[in-house]
Amino acid sequence: MFNQEGIQMAGNNVLFTRIQNQVLNLKMNIFWRLQYYVLVLRKKGRNKYFSNEGRLQYEKPLVYSCSGCSSAAQMANYIALQLDRNGIAEMSCIAGVGGNVKKLVSIALTGRKIITIDGCPLACSRACLGNHSINAHGHFELTAMGVKKRDHEDFDPGEANKILKRIREAVTELYT
Repeated sequence: MFNQEGIQMAGNNVLFTRIQNQVLNLKMNIFWRLQYYVLVLRKKGRNKYFSNEGRLQYEKPLVYSCSGCSSAAQMANYIALQLDRNGIAEMSCIAGVGGNVKKLVSIALTGRKIITIDGCPLACSRACLGNHSINAHGHFELTAMGVKKRDHEDFDPGEANKILKRIREAVTELYT
């Protein structure tokens, strides 16, 4: 089929659809980038809060960890949980950051110090943050600290507590 100008209608519809898709992609990219930069600008100055006594204090750093199925990955998760439970850091969800969950990405973008604990050299936690241009201030890789990565096995609690002590000392030294 041809219209009055001699242009083939089917090709025109395909061209129109391509242009619509390009405009939609452009709008989405502009909106996403604008939203990202607003979050980045808002994070400046948000790493402070006032306690009940009125003294300026700093928030705890965020901690993200690997939580895969190997013994090293489970140890990384255990150590991050212990840092959270002991009040040294606040654990947040790396799967949510990797999955681009808006609320969890915005937490990661608040400007707080960030610690990542990975079980092996793949460094999945650090990579998930890197997808949002976020760099960890402290990164711990357990296999580099002597932990053996074993599939289908649990981690050694004694070894985990020794590594936890080393990481706790490093974190408190860095962030207090």
